[in-house]
Amino acid sequence: MSGCSCAILCLIFLLLTVACSPDNVGGLTTYHVHVDASKIVQNLTHFWESTGFCPPLPHQRADQYDLSEDEVQNLALIGSVPLGGIKQVRIHWLLDLVTARLESGHPVYNFTLLDNLVDNLWQNGLYPGFELMGNPSNIFTDFENKTQVYMWRDLVYQLADRYIEEYGDGYVEMWNFETWNEPDHHDFDNLNFTVQGFLNYYDACSEGLKKASPYLKFGGPGGACRQPSFSRICWALLEHCSNGTNYFTGETGVRLDFISFHKKGTPGYSMTILAAEMNTIHKIQTDYPKLKDVPIYNNEADPLVGWNKAEEWRADVRYAAMVAKVIVMHQKFIIGAGMPFSLLGNDNGFMNFHPNYFQQRTLLARFQMNKTEPRSVQFVRKPVLTVMGLLSLLGEEEVYGSTDLPDRNSLSDMNSPVDVLAAVHTPSLEHSSDSWQASVLVYSSNDTAEVVNPMATVQLNLNNMRPPENTTDMMYVLYQLDNQHSNPYNVWLKQGKPVFPTRQQFAEMRAAEDALRFGPKPFPTSGSMSLSTPLPRPGVLLLHVCAKPEQEPDQTTSVRLHKITDDTVLVLWDDKCVNSRCLLTFEVEFSSSSQKGPYKRINQRDQIFTAFVYSPTQISSGLPVTTVHGWYRVRAVDYWGRAGEYSLPQKL
Repeated sequence: MSGCSCAILCLIFLLLTVACSPDNVGGLTTYHVHVDASKIVQNLTHFWESTGFCPPLPHQRADQYDLSEDEVQNLALIGSVPLGGIKQVRIHWLLDLVTARLESGHPVYNFTLLDNLVDNLWQNGLYPGFELMGNPSNIFTDFENKTQVYMWRDLVYQLADRYIEEYGDGYVEMWNFETWNEPDHHDFDNLNFTVQGFLNYYDACSEGLKKASPYLKFGGPGGACRQPSFSRICWALLEHCSNGTNYFTGETGVRLDFISFHKKGTPGYSMTILAAEMNTIHKIQTDYPKLKDVPIYNNEADPLVGWNKAEEWRADVRYAAMVAKVIVMHQKFIIGAGMPFSLLGNDNGFMNFHPNYFQQRTLLARFQMNKTEPRSVQFVRKPVLTVMGLLSLLGEEEVYGSTDLPDRNSLSDMNSPVDVLAAVHTPSLEHSSDSWQASVLVYSSNDTAEVVNPMATVQLNLNNMRPPENTTDMMYVLYQLDNQHSNPYNVWLKQGKPVFPTRQQFAEMRAAEDALRFGPKPFPTSGSMSLSTPLPRPGVLLLHVCAKPEQEPDQTTSVRLHKITDDTVLVLWDDKCVNSRCLLTFEVEFSSSSQKGPYKRINQRDQIFTAFVYSPTQISSGLPVTTVHGWYRVRAVDYWGRAGEYSLPQKL
C-alpha cells in the first residue's frame, strides 16, 4: 500500500472516531491564535464558491421557478457577495428549459428559456454548474438506441457552441458541465437509462462538448457513490472512464475532468462530511489508480440531507459558523494531505416556503407579499450568506496559523470547536488600487448544538504582517459575525414572526444582516500585534490587514435597478473593476431631481455587498423622501477614506 493510501486510512479512522466527540475544550474561556504571515503553507484556491438548487415538480415547468421574479432576486442577491464570493450555481433539470420538435425526423430545439436563465446568471457575475440533465419535450427515450445517442451528442454540441458564440470561450470554459444528478436514484424524466445507456449518454456528452471546444470541462458521476451494490452507475462510470471503450472513437478510456460526488453530514456533525469523503476518495484511488490525480468535487456537502427540513440552526449563525468550519477543515485536512480536492459546494440556493422563512436550507429568507397589488417578493440575507462575504476577503496563499489546542494531528483535537485559517494576498499589478493583504479567519462552532457557554476570548498573536516592500502604512479591520448582532431571524422573532412584514420591519431585519465591524485602525509598523477580542459561539471573526494602495479604488461599474414595488427598488452594482479589497464601504447615492444632482447617500450603514434595497423608510439625512424614481450612482471608499470614481448614473 502506498504512503498516501496509508495516510488516507489513518485520517479516515481519526475522522470517524471523533465525529461524535463532545467539545473537548469546552472549559476553556481563552483561545490563543498564532499567525505568521511570512510562512507560506500552501495555495488557497477559494474552492467553496458554489451553491445550487433544484426547481420543484413538474420538471417540465422548471421555467416557472427558474425564471420567476423570486428567482431573479434570489440570483441577484447571491451574486452580490463581494469579490465573486459565490461564482457557481449548480441547477438541476436545465435541459427541461429546452423545447424540441421533430422536422423530417430531425430535432429542432428552442433554447429561449434556457437563454434567459443563463443571461440572468451572467448579469449577476455567476455561471451555471451545468448538469446535462433533462429531456427536451420528452423526445429521448433510450440511450441504447444509436440514433438517439448521436442526437444527444448533437444537442450537447449545439448548446455549448451557442453559449460560446454568445458569451465567449472564457466564460463558458469556467462552467463545470456534469452528468445527470444522482443517477443511481433513477429519476430520469421518462428516459430508459440502463447502466450501458448511461455510459453511452456520458460519451455523447463528452464528444458533444469536445466538438464545441476541447477546453470545456466535463465530469461526474454527481451522485452519492455509496457501496457498489447500490451505486451501480457511479462505479460503472469510473470503470468506464478508466478502462472502458469510448462509444464514438473506440479508444480505451474516456476523459473525466473531475470526479463529483455528494457527501453530506449526519445530523449535528460536520466531521462526518470529511469522513465520508475520505472513505470514497480512498476507494476511488485504490480501485482506479489512473484517476488518482483527477480533481475531486463534493458539490453537495451540506451538513444535513433535505433542503426543506425546518431547522432553527439553519436560521442563525450556527449554520454560518458550521460552513466556515467545514471549509477550514477541508483546507487543512484534505487539501493539506495532498488530495486533489477542488470544489466544495453547499446546495443552499433554494427559496424557502411559508411558514419557514429562515429555517430551511437557503441563503436568504423569502417573504412572498401576496397582499400587495401586484404581488411582490422581498428577501432578507441570512448569516450563512454573510459569511461568504467574509470568506471572500481571504487571500490566495495560506500562511501559518495555529491555536494553543493540541497538535492538529492528534486524535483529541481533530474536531476542534475553534480553529484558524490565515492567508495573504499579493497584488498582481504595481502602482494600482490593489495592495498586499493578510487575513485571519477564526471560527467558533459546536456544529448545530445549542451553546452552553456562548462567550469566550481569543488572543490573536500576529507576526510578520508586512508586505514584501516593507510598506509601513497599514490598516486593519475586524469583522465579527454572531447571533447577538448579525441575526435577522432573531429580529423577526421579536417582531412577532410577521408573515407580511412592513417596510419598517424589513428595514429592522436588514439592519442585522451584516457582520459587526471594528475599525479601520492603524496596524503597528513593526508588523506584529497582539489583539484580544470576544469570541462568541457560534461565531466567525475575520481580521483583514491591508497595506495602503498607491491609488484610490477604481470606478464602480454596471449599476442596475430592479423595481420590487412602487416604493422599493433593488440597487445592484459590480465590484470587479474596483480593484481593491480594502473597502470600508460602497456609498449608494440618489437624486430625485436630475442626473447632475444634488445626490444624497441612501445606504446609512457601511456595506461591502454589492446590493442595496432602497425604501423611503430607510432614508435618513433629515430629509423625507417620498419616491424611488430618479438617478442612482455608487462609489467605493477604502480604509483610508479615499473614494473612487462614481459609477455612471442610472435612472429608474
